[in-house]
Amino acid sequence: MNRNDYFKNDKYWSTHINKKLEEDLWIEEYKTYFNSKGKCLDLGCGIGQYSKQLIKYGYSVVSADISDIALNKVKEFNRNVVKLDMREKLPFSDSEFDIVFANLSIHYFSDEDTKKLLLEIKRILKEEGLFVGSVNGIQGLKAIGNEAKEIEHHFYEYNNKLIRLFDTSDVKKYLENFSIIKIDEKETIRFEHKKNYIVFIVKKK
Repeated sequence: MNRNDYFKNDKYWSTHINKKLEEDLWIEEYKTYFNSKGKCLDLGCGIGQYSKQLIKYGYSVVSADISDIALNKVKEFNRNVVKLDMREKLPFSDSEFDIVFANLSIHYFSDEDTKKLLLEIKRILKEEGLFVGSVNGIQGLKAIGNEAKEIEHHFYEYNNKLIRLFDTSDVKKYLENFSIIKIDEKETIRFEHKKNYIVFIVKKK
């Protein structure tokens, strides 16, 4: 298997779909930034726990992921789903969304692909639209360090998968084409393992 196709071949959700996913709805802490109006893209939605919350906030939500298994789960409550590969041009119009939301979904790509993806996210956002999300913190290297091979700065191959870990300076660098509103470091439990992550809220400028 090509390591780039780990998610494309549905290796992740085929093993995780029946596991208990802890509900870390950190967006509740930032609810004041969501005005409950307009159209929202949940990019890399997984099984849709955040899509549900965004719908509750009042948004028209497009739930997008590369996984057929995950999207079939999302269809139980949201028929507005799109299958996509974030390494490719996003299948949406310019200035289509008021908010793009991406929870722990944009940290699997090379430096080149990450920059291309962020330009695509900016393209599909309306003027002053928000990009809100989270990425894995660099602390995760402690868990994979002995077996991880660094390919680029903070970008690793681990167990035939690719993952990018971020510190705050990395987040600022990749989001330099946006106006930064907030960057916070956080910790949670995901599939019974501690996870450190960074939350960001930025605006299209």
